[in-house]
Amino acid sequence: MTMHSAFEDSCPLFRGYPADPSKRGYLPARYVLTFLIVAARCLEYAQRACLSVTIVVMVNHTALNLIENDTPSIDDTCEVPQAINVTTPKQEGEYLWTPSMQGIILGGYFYGFVCTQVVGGRMAEIAGGKWVMGLSVLIASLLTAVTPFAADVGVAAITIVRVMLGLVHGVAMPTAFAMFGHWAPLAERSTMLALCIVGDHIGTILTMPLAGYLCEHGFAGGWPSVFYILGIVGCAWFLFWIFLTYNKPTDHPRISQQEIDYIKKGQNHVANEQKTPVPWKKVLTSRAVWAIATVTFCSSWGFTTFLTKLPTYLEVVLHVSIQKNGLVNSLVYASSCLTLFVSGALSDYMIAKKEMNATKIRKCFEILAMMGPAICSALVPFVKCDVFEAIALLMVAMAFLGFSGGGHISVVPDVAPLHAASIFGFVNSIGCIAGIFSPMVAGFLLENQHSSIQQWSVVFYIASGFYVFGALSFTIFATAEKQPWASSPGTEKFLIPHLKDEKIILNKNGNIKSYGSTS
Repeated sequence: MTMHSAFEDSCPLFRGYPADPSKRGYLPARYVLTFLIVAARCLEYAQRACLSVTIVVMVNHTALNLIENDTPSIDDTCEVPQAINVTTPKQEGEYLWTPSMQGIILGGYFYGFVCTQVVGGRMAEIAGGKWVMGLSVLIASLLTAVTPFAADVGVAAITIVRVMLGLVHGVAMPTAFAMFGHWAPLAERSTMLALCIVGDHIGTILTMPLAGYLCEHGFAGGWPSVFYILGIVGCAWFLFWIFLTYNKPTDHPRISQQEIDYIKKGQNHVANEQKTPVPWKKVLTSRAVWAIATVTFCSSWGFTTFLTKLPTYLEVVLHVSIQKNGLVNSLVYASSCLTLFVSGALSDYMIAKKEMNATKIRKCFEILAMMGPAICSALVPFVKCDVFEAIALLMVAMAFLGFSGGGHISVVPDVAPLHAASIFGFVNSIGCIAGIFSPMVAGFLLENQHSSIQQWSVVFYIASGFYVFGALSFTIFATAEKQPWASSPGTEKFLIPHLKDEKIILNKNGNIKSYGSTS
């Protein structure tokens, strides 16, 4: 055995890498696909999150304050702290959008997003994910570019654009699940899925400070440049995607046979049988599925509250300037990236070692992911106007939320690997309902007192309550065991009398498909 092959065998990252010295420079095709999918997720979240920052400078807060002064209010607003005071006069926005209007605009995205989750996943399972994912990003980029024009037309127009943006974005993550069904080796499955979620946060991390900077120094009047740049980058990504990605490893003209063999090994035939009809009646009556859907809804409520309202909270309550606002937001989301990736990889490692039941592993990670943000969110109102303590609590909350990479984010393929994309689309649709109502509820609570600490504390307490409820429901009802209805209808399981501890699975032709211990 050569030193090169010995190193490959000892390092999981190099499995599937060609041993032929002539191909030493070969980049595994699954890594190229993963990178482009992560980039697509970055773009999706950038296009989703940018409005949360730009809306701070789009709205005329001075005019809103004059309106609020005519109504009874609670005098508990923060004074502008000298340490982070704005050194130059702030130019007010041109739109007079009340908090409730802002809630409708920000929530409009999720009206569309919730509608295409299941459809997108099933389309990708049947037709392949290349064009589903590619067109999703392309159309979304064009919609992002026209957002400034829609804002000039009015609230209805920009809300319609956001609804359409949500519609085309809705197919992206289920499509990633479907493509990884063909491309992800079993040993790398949770890691690749966690990388996708990391891509979401990277998109937010990069966009927040970029948007804050462009709002002050960008072209076309500042904030419109944010939407133009993201639209152009998305169109450029589309060109790389159509030339470098393929639906299946066997369709790729440049992939090595060694990588194909490694990808296929241990996939439990998921990729070859994704056209099997989804047993929706059993799915919709499955306690395991609804446990995932419930925790997804609760997690999404808290996450969406931070995503859509945190920039406004930093601006109108803590008086953080727009450029520093974007930087602070990026730090908050950056804190979750490390724990998200590590938790996905660590859960894979712990399950592979079989030192603990897979269900217990998923529940332990999920308890950390939900209870950490619950406690931190509840503590934010107590620090009141202390900017640094508030930011620290928000960073710790998002860091804990990252542990969901080893919890509910990775449990769907455990429960139903054959229908992972469709079921993920379903549970994510349930989660996106939180995205509709979370900014609307916050807008209603803040309608006439949008800078009151007492009113904002209600927003944080509600998010904390959802986190706690999600943790309890997942702990009580969730499982990581593959469900009986999740097997292919063409297989039959039975025990051989003289091998009582062995399980044989036959395919449709009666040949042995796989075997293993029943324990």
